[in-house]
Formats: sequence, structure tokens, C-alpha cells
Amino acid sequence: MIEMLDALFQGFRRRNPMALPEFVLHAESGTVTADDDVEGILFELGEELRTRGVPFALVKSTPQDSDLRPRVRALHMVQELGGKRPENGREPCIEADPWKGGGRQYGHYTFPRSKLLSTIEDVVKEQNGQADPAESLRELNSRGWRPTGTHWASRLRDAAKDASKTLPALLIAVVAVLIADRPWYVTLGVVAAVLAAVVTLSVLPGKAPVFLGLRREIRWFLGTTYLNQGPRAERSEGRTWRLLHLWPPGSIRQRLGAVMPDIRDSGLLDNAEPTAANEDAQRRHLQLRVHALREDLRDAHSAWAPDLRGRKRPTPPVLMLPGADTDNGRVELIKAISDIRSIRSELDPLLVIAAVRQANIGDLHRSVTARRSAGSFPRSVAELPDWYADWNRSRRVNQSPSLEGSTLPWVLRVPLPDALLRQPDLGVGSLRRTTLSPGRPRWTWLWSLPALVLLLVAAGLGAGLRDAELGKEYCVGGLGGTNRDSERVPVGDSADTECVGVATGTVTFPVAREVQGLIRQANEAIGDADYVTIVYAGPLSGPTGELVKGVEELRGAYLAQVARNEESPVKLRILVANGGADMYSQRIMARHVVDLAGRDTSIVGVVGLGRDMTDSDKVQEMFREAELPVVSSTNSGTFLAQYPNFFGLAATDKWQNDQLALVARQLSAKPSEERAVVLARDPGKSHDRYTREQKKFGRRMLEAARYQVEVLPDYDLENGKPVLDSQIADICRGGDAPLAVYFAGRSEDVTPLMNGITATPGCDDQPIAVLAGDDLSKAGFATKQSRVAGNVTLYHLTLTALKQSANGSVFYDRLANVPAEAIKDFGLSPDETHESERLADGQTALTHDAVEVLYRAATLDGKPRGRAEAWANLRRTDVTGLATGRINFTVAHLDGTRDGYAVSLVKVANPGSGDYERTVLCSRASGDTRRLTVRECPVEPIG
Repeated sequence: MIEMLDALFQGFRRRNPMALPEFVLHAESGTVTADDDVEGILFELGEELRTRGVPFALVKSTPQDSDLRPRVRALHMVQELGGKRPENGREPCIEADPWKGGGRQYGHYTFPRSKLLSTIEDVVKEQNGQADPAESLRELNSRGWRPTGTHWASRLRDAAKDASKTLPALLIAVVAVLIADRPWYVTLGVVAAVLAAVVTLSVLPGKAPVFLGLRREIRWFLGTTYLNQGPRAERSEGRTWRLLHLWPPGSIRQRLGAVMPDIRDSGLLDNAEPTAANEDAQRRHLQLRVHALREDLRDAHSAWAPDLRGRKRPTPPVLMLPGADTDNGRVELIKAISDIRSIRSELDPLLVIAAVRQANIGDLHRSVTARRSAGSFPRSVAELPDWYADWNRSRRVNQSPSLEGSTLPWVLRVPLPDALLRQPDLGVGSLRRTTLSPGRPRWTWLWSLPALVLLLVAAGLGAGLRDAELGKEYCVGGLGGTNRDSERVPVGDSADTECVGVATGTVTFPVAREVQGLIRQANEAIGDADYVTIVYAGPLSGPTGELVKGVEELRGAYLAQVARNEESPVKLRILVANGGADMYSQRIMARHVVDLAGRDTSIVGVVGLGRDMTDSDKVQEMFREAELPVVSSTNSGTFLAQYPNFFGLAATDKWQNDQLALVARQLSAKPSEERAVVLARDPGKSHDRYTREQKKFGRRMLEAARYQVEVLPDYDLENGKPVLDSQIADICRGGDAPLAVYFAGRSEDVTPLMNGITATPGCDDQPIAVLAGDDLSKAGFATKQSRVAGNVTLYHLTLTALKQSANGSVFYDRLANVPAEAIKDFGLSPDETHESERLADGQTALTHDAVEVLYRAATLDGKPRGRAEAWANLRRTDVTGLATGRINFTVAHLDGTRDGYAVSLVKVANPGSGDYERTVLCSRASGDTRRLTVRECPVEPIG
């Protein structure tokens, strides 16, 4: 027998589902001792199955309640096999812990269909079969369609379990709320309200649970074609769409009308004696119960269930029936299982092993007898034994309806000879005994709750790490959403990072938060109107609360935007891009701008880029390839004029030094006898090309003025601070201080230079003229942000001449019309004039003009144009009345440069009174092509 079971277990493992016989063990002889020995063999098989961990249920050998009818006993066995507890103090007929396997068994067997029938039976018994289906339906609703559903706590638990099946829908609702950008508490409120409504509606007295139709036992009860037989059933009631009639109940009432009369008429619940009137009803009642048990077991072994439970249960559950005879109902149960299997086409996984007394074998007539042969066992695991093949062929034939007489095709009789009963050999310890483990296959642990927990933990850790990684990589990044138009980059060699890229979505650059907020509000106010988009690109990183160059420029962009959105039918949308501190990361910024422009065709160009860096040529090439014109406000790089898409408002480094030559020639009557030095910042670490260009053209200017020019080694930066010790020592060596120092550095480096000159002998008492380019216009001498030594006169340029261009400029009118609610965040007063120190460096004015010029080119004739048209229109731009004067790109030279840049020559001195004297020596508004003269720009000689 062990080998026969092993053969079935092997086949079941590979062929689930497969046809499984009902083994009937009996003695060949008819002695009482032989029958007892057969029963003993059955118990030995049970112990062997228990040892192997095979799930099985064992019916008690001594029947209880001898006054019960055989079919009633069979019904009680099926009820207990389906999870129902004995009623009215009746002793159970099944041994404790049925269907329990070993430690490697997957989960516990559940019997929802059997429990549904138990609930219906309880209602029929309480109503004594007198109630109509409608009244029975109300009673079932009050019980929640569960055997224990009369208690409110049970109904509440069932309602919560049913409501949990709506979690996918709730997740969709949560996602919808999140997409709608609702607060988190609104999302939680929606979920809680839905769950509360579902639970409340499900526990109302007399009402069916809201999601009753989602229960698998209800779907089976409505869908099984077994109940479509008979005059009470409708042919179409098993259709899927009938599930929609659960509220109010539709086809479920018809199903109850078909089932409850059979339960009532059978009398099995009342131990009624079988008669001609109730014989058929008793058979239908018992077969329905067996059918529900089979369906529960089939569902428990479903190979393609979401939890793959059928593959995790490689052996069939075994029902063991010792001492089966006609009186204890076990023969009736064997017949009922065979009958329902013959009626239904589905294969179930139940394996029955019964020990039948010889006297009752006649009740199992026309069943197949297993033949014994030496070759009855499979020669390989891919084969099934001969005895199984013989039985399976006979089963298919004996199920034919044309055969006469009663047949039990699913029963396989196994006669045991007296010799085997005297010396039983079950195959235990046999060399042919298989080593097949009945436990679940190891690979199925990969698809299990522990594996899912590990996976969720790993996924949670991975998600957390990924969320943190995205948060470090992007300005706004995380699993909840990542804005890839900007990213975080390291600041120098430190561990700090800064946000670089285009501020879309919720990205904000801290130092420009207020002005950026005003621009975002102006963008949102555009609505559905036509618009063009201009990207402002500048340095918007630095200590929070510190006024950086980019914020000043951004103010000018906002002025132009507000004015244009009030005056023009085509609105102006501005996107803000940050190139990092001092534009060190402008290539990263440019990449994001180009990527965004590829997705947003409304972007017509870029303004800003006001700092000349060593990679400015590469950045300009990126924009040229993207067909984006660039109108730069303060970038003085001479070489940039060669790019056809570059339009600069700032005077080039070469042109600036041509103007500074006026000062250099007047400092001494004999410049050839005077010493002059050129001092510049090392561009290696700072990537600053401006200082390199200023150094080159400053040296040429001094040489052209016939000075004895000495170029000092470039000074380095350490932690952002200039290191000037050796350079100052060279400047002041031997008391031979130079007459002129050309400072090709940045405005933030001028104070350390002045401190060194003051503190070094040989320089502290000598008059020195320091010449510098436009960057020193940001030094803030009026507010003493930078220092000037007492023996030093500083000459530098600014890129505007606001006094000369103030007459007729729209700039100040626009400044006066800034919305009152925006003044605080804007940072400038509506009363500012061309004499205001906050406008003196020209950053705000130049960016205003750059935005205005590009906007006009992109909206020629009052229609929004593309970037290619904007580029072409810039070549034909000639605009007057701007903050810096007239912008005329039609007069550009072949090399891209032009005459008529705005410029002011400024003198700054320290008279020792506590305030610096700042004097504009001479100036030209933009568009004025007249050259500056010595007469206009007089300088007192110091040597």
C-alpha cells in the first residue's frame, strides 16, 4: 500500500489535478479476525502518513450515537470534515485536528463553501422548513451568511474582512487624491469614510453585507451548474452578471429556493427515516454537502491561485474510513463521493482509504479490483503503475450513462490475502520505497508570506535608500516624485551641495526665494493666454539672506515680466535657472535648460549668463546647437561675440580696457619711467575666465600706454578667500611701489588687496592707482562692503550710464508700478532713481533690458514666435527707451562686437573722512557711439 500511495503521490505532484480512487481495503476471507487485521493495517497507514506529514482526516473507529440513520451519520462526517462542530453535545465522529499535516505543510485548509451550507442548514432547522425563501434570506442576512454571524462582533469582523477586499479600489482613490494635490489628511479622511460606510452598511440588521458577492463561497453558490438541475432552478441563473443582483438579492433567492426544500424534505437534520418520498432529497442533500467539500479541497489545491497553494501542497489530503459498513454511514459516504464525482466533471484532490468488512463488500458491487503483479509499480517517475491505468480505464467506461445498474466507478477494491494479514508488509523499509518528501517544494518558499515579508523589508530598505539617494541627487527628489529639471551638485571640495538647474514645479533657490515667488505668481496668472517663455540663467547660490548678483538680475527680469503681462496680449513666462555659486556649475544648468527646451517649445531663448567662465564657450555651443539665442546682460567675454546666437549688452573686456587707457595715459607725464603691475586671480580652481581676459587686455593696454609692465603670478583661493601675501610682497618690494596696479580680479578680492597694501612697508605711503574692469561695480564701496586704502585711488568701469539714459526710459515707470503687495519681496522701492546705490552696479537694469529685447524679438507683430524666429529677429533689433539707453544689434561688426556700449568711468578714493568718494568721471549711454575723450574724463596725475 505504501508503494501504491507513493505512486499516486508522485503522479499527483506532476499531474495535479488527477483522478484519485477510493481505496477499499478488505480481506479475501470473511473471518472477523481478518476484518480486524484489515482495520489495523489502515491505522498503520495512518501512522505512516502522520510520520510523513501528509494531511489526513481519520474517522473514529467506534461510531457514536448508534440510533442515528446511516445517511445522517454520513452527513455528520461530511459536516465535520468541512469544519462544523458537533451540535447538542454530540460526540465528534472525526478524530481531532483533521487535515493536519507536518510542520512543512502550507497553511490550514479552509472550507468556506461547506460553512455556507452549514449556515443554510441552521436556518432551515430553526425555521422547521416552514419559512419562504424571502424570510430565510432575511435571516441569512442577519447572520452575515456565516455560521457564527449572529453575534455583532462576528459580523463586524466579517464586514472588515470584506471591506479589505476593496483595498485596490481604495489605493486607486488615494492615488487620485494625491494626483489632485490634496492634503494628506483629506486622503486619510476619504479612506476612513469609505471603510466606515462599508462596515456600517454591512452590519445593519436584516441587510446583506455590502460586498457579499465578493466572497468566494457566494460566487460558487451562484455560479455552480450543479444547482441548475431540477424544476426550481432557472437555466440562466448561473451567469456571472447575476452577481450584480445581490443588492437587492436576485438569483440568490432562486438558489435558496432550490436548495432549502431539499434540505427540509430530506429530514437528515432531524434523523428522519428514509422513505420513498424523501429518498431523492436525502441523496441530493448529502451529495450537495460532498460537492461543497470537494470544491473546498479543489480550491485549496488550485495550482494557479495567487498564492500558488496547489503547488505548495504536493500530496493530496487523505480521508481514512476504518470499519466501514452500511450501518455507520461510511459506505453511504463512499457511495456519495463516487456518485458526485461521476455527476461532476471536475477532478478533486481527495484520496479516500476505507477498511470495509467482508460482509459489506457486496454493497460496493460493480467496482474495480486492483490486480497484483510484479510489474505493477512504475519503472520511472514519469510513468503511472499498471493498476492505476487499469482502474482509470474502467472508471471512464463505468461512468457511461448507458450502462445498466448501479456502478461505483471511483471505488478501487484492494483485497488483502490472509498471508499478508498474518505478516503485514506495508512497504515500510522496502528498498523500493520512495524518498519523495510530502512537504512543499523548496522553490515555493520564494512565493510565500515570509519571502514576501523579506521582499517588502528589502523593498522598504531599498525604497528608503533610493528615496534618500534621490533626495541627495535632485533638489526635489524622492519616491513620491522627482523633479529632474534640477539637481544637487557639490560646492567646491566641501560636503555641502547646492541646487543647480531650472526651477520647475516646487523647486526654489533659497537666496532668491522672494523674487522667484513673485515670478511664479506672475507665471500662474497667465492662464490660457498666449505666451512665450524666457529662461533667466544666473548665479543664485550663496548664504541665505545675502544679496547675490543673480537676485539683482532677477529683479530686472520680474520688472519686464510684470509690465509685459499687463500691456501685451502675448504674455511673458519666465523660468529661473541657477548656475551655482559664481556660475561654477553652468554646464550642468545649461544641460537642464536644453533638455527642458526640447520638451517645451514655448522657450524662445535665454537671458543672463553674466559671468565669463572657462567653460562659457562650451555652454554657448550647447545653446547654439539647441537653437536657443542668448541675450547676456553682464558677460563681457570678448570671444563670445563669435557665436551667432550670442547677443551681449555688456561692453567686452577689450572695449573696456580701451576706455581705461584714457585713465592710464593721464596718471603720469612719463609713463615709460613708471612701474606698473598686473595682478590676476588664478583661473585654475575658480574656472574664472573673466580674470584671464582682463589680465590679457589690461596688460596690452598698459604696454600700449608705455608703462614698464610686470605681470605677477596669479593668486590662489583657499576656502574661497584670496591668498595675496607673495603678490603684495612683489608689489611693495624695496619701497618701489608701482604707479599703477591693474587688478584683474573679482570684487570680493579687492578688500584683501587693500589691506595688504596698507599693511606692507613700501606701499603704505606711496600713491597708487588701481585700475579694474566692470566687476568692481559690485564691490559696494558706498556701503563699505569693500575697502579702499587711503593712499590708493581706484578707477573702474560700470556697464551702464543710468543718468544719461534716464530721460525717456520705461524702466523707472515700471519700477514705480510694481504691485504694492509685491514691494516687500521685490526688494526695491518704487521711488528708486538712477542715483540709487541699489541700481548703481547696473545688474538690475541690464537684465531688464535683456528680457525686454528678447521678448520683443519673440513677439514681433504681436504674435508668439518660435526660437528660430526670435533668433533671426534679434539681428534686426533696435530698441530705444530702455534702462541703459538704446539697444541696436543691427550695427554689429563682422566679429560680433559693436560700438555704442553703455559705460561709466568711476573714481573711488578714501579721503580719510570715513566715507569713500565715488565720482563718475565720464559716461556714455547705450547706443551712443561717440568715443570718450580726455577732456570728458580728466584724471589727476600721481607720478
